[in-house]
Amino acid sequence: MNRQEMIDLAKQIRSDEERPQVTPPHPPQATTTTLHVPTSVGDVRVLCHSPIDAAEPLPGFISFHGGGFITGTPEMDEPWNLFLAETANCHVFNIEYPLAPEHPFPVPVLVTYEVVQWIFQHADTLHLDASRIAIGGHSAGGNLATAISLWNAEQTHPVPLIAQILDYPPLDLATDPADKPFFKEAIPTEQARQFNAMYIARAEDAYHHLASPLYAAQLEALPRTLILTAEHDSLAQEAQQYAKRLQAAGVHVEHLEFAGQPHAFTHHGDANVALQAWQRIADFLRHVFQSAKRS
Repeated sequence: MNRQEMIDLAKQIRSDEERPQVTPPHPPQATTTTLHVPTSVGDVRVLCHSPIDAAEPLPGFISFHGGGFITGTPEMDEPWNLFLAETANCHVFNIEYPLAPEHPFPVPVLVTYEVVQWIFQHADTLHLDASRIAIGGHSAGGNLATAISLWNAEQTHPVPLIAQILDYPPLDLATDPADKPFFKEAIPTEQARQFNAMYIARAEDAYHHLASPLYAAQLEALPRTLILTAEHDSLAQEAQQYAKRLQAAGVHVEHLEFAGQPHAFTHHGDANVALQAWQRIADFLRHVFQSAKRS
């Protein structure tokens, strides 16, 4: 499949995408504003979710939606990000990153890191406590959050990220999806191959640590980490391996696997289980924000 055929297929997938989505049991008491952040590829839209009547500089959680790198918008996370804003008492920034195949690797990583830097640099205007910023994402968004954490750790003047939250992330784009664990609820093998091929324009890039973080050599400088996996997800094994590598590198890691759950269960699964996962994310954020404030 050539690049134009990939673009046409991605557009078809985006137009066909419509799945039932679970939402919080009660409407969150939080608000949404839209930011337009200048980057090297033009303005990038960011949804900022904040607690109602937030008066003081609050901590922030920078989040990335899922969608296989080729589809999805910040709106798909909005109900739960409002929940996080209220429950963890923080600003939640959800970035509308450039999608493949129009913008293959490494463009989404580099552009979203520009946005992360912009958020940090404009903390005063955003009423954000720049010393308490966490990052995270779901599925492909979890891959991007991991890559940004790695890229940030390599900078001379990194953004002081204090935590990362990785929700069922794909962390190994080099291994053929057919060679990963199989479950009937998992992402179909051919679809996973298509997603990977649209994101990775050059085969050798699949082994780059910012595309496949499982292959990263240096993990010691990464922040405290929460990893969520689903038992019936073909991506769970690589996330488990990454958790073990982080732990071996001395990074504080919490790993939770949700029994019997498929990929994307926090968005399209059982509402009660989804609530448990989102509540755990909120609790983790509250804890790391409070710990950072005390220090």
